[in-house]
Amino acid sequence: MNGALLSRFDLVFILLDKPDEVLDKRLSEHIMSLHAKSVEEPPVAKRLCTASLDVREIDMNTKQGSLVARLRLDPKKDSGFVPLPAPLLRKYIAYARTYIFPRMTKPAAEILQKFYLKLRDHNMSGDGTPITARQLESLVRLAGARARVDLREEITEQDALDVVEIMKESLYDKYVDEHGFVDFGRSGGMSQQKEAKRFLSALHKQSELQQKDCFSISEIYSLADRIALRVPDIDTFVDNLNSVGYLLKKGPKTYQVLSSSYSQTSRSRG
Repeated sequence: MNGALLSRFDLVFILLDKPDEVLDKRLSEHIMSLHAKSVEEPPVAKRLCTASLDVREIDMNTKQGSLVARLRLDPKKDSGFVPLPAPLLRKYIAYARTYIFPRMTKPAAEILQKFYLKLRDHNMSGDGTPITARQLESLVRLAGARARVDLREEITEQDALDVVEIMKESLYDKYVDEHGFVDFGRSGGMSQQKEAKRFLSALHKQSELQQKDCFSISEIYSLADRIALRVPDIDTFVDNLNSVGYLLKKGPKTYQVLSSSYSQTSRSRG
């Protein structure tokens, strides 16, 4: 999936099927219990009581620790926790969507804006999928949803911090490569950073050899074939290079190489 399509999602989480003895055992037991119907349904009253106690505890500790820490169940303290029944949860969500419309507060807006500007600043020095105003709109929507789930009429500072934490986790999954470095050129979980470097190196050599810095799209296609470029979509790849300033689109089917030594020499002479 290319970067342009991925950017339309507010959050993207990559699920990897890694072997884990404990998790695999739990998953297999859960699946078998569903088919065997061996799990005895606890009384609804117990469910509601347990859930309401946990919600109050979370509200009291809102400003202590991260969202992950606040939502993580303690094996000892929360041994009797049972999730809300699905019908009640559906009614709760329907009520929140119908009647709750949180307003953005100034402290929350400042947190979201600051985080967005940091993303923009980081992306300007990176390769690949651009961070646009669409990500800021996603932050606003998520902050509203975070407040709505607690049936609040205002988006608080803590809501904004929670959303930033969630967005960071999503961006980590989406853009961190296999070495732990943030690579905005990743698309669908596969890093294109090495391919971009290899392609630009070949393009620079071609520029020096032919003493020119403008290439038609057909020449770019030909070069990509010659070096066996491994990218999902060559047009999206070229657009990404254009977005971050390695190439400059000079016409419908022509691109200028801005980073080649020939191009820099020509500009200094001019």
